Amino acid sequence: MCQSRLKDSVTAPRVQSSRGQSPRVSYPCDPSPSEQALAELGLAMSGVGPLAAEALSDMASWERSNHPSVVGRAHILDALRQLTPPASLSVTQITVEGKAATITGRLTRDGHGLFLFCQILRFTTPERSQIAQIISVEQKER
Repeated sequence: MCQSRLKDSVTAPRVQSSRGQSPRVSYPCDPSPSEQALAELGLAMSGVGPLAAEALSDMASWERSNHPSVVGRAHILDALRQLTPPASLSVTQITVEGKAATITGRLTRDGHGLFLFCQILRFTTPERSQIAQIISVEQKER
């Protein structure tokens, strides 16, 4: 489990988003390669970097705060293309257990301020090769 510790943060190279912008992404820990791969899946759900179609099961679902649920690979990929990437994002924790992973942290959206975020990924199998369900929560920090 990668979580925030009292040490220097690791800044990842800028990831080209699907909309051409490059947000700053940082990790306050040094994630393992498998944690990094899962974090990249979760960050794609915030608009950071691409999500390969084969990462989603045919009937995957995406529930996200303040938006209608989306069901189906093609519909999720279409909804992702509509996202505006954050200006910056800091991952504070990556947790992996069985068929699930969570990625939490803070992000900044231009003109909207600082938000807490949590991406919950549920996979079809313990090998975590395809996502069955995504739950995305963003809450404005006060």
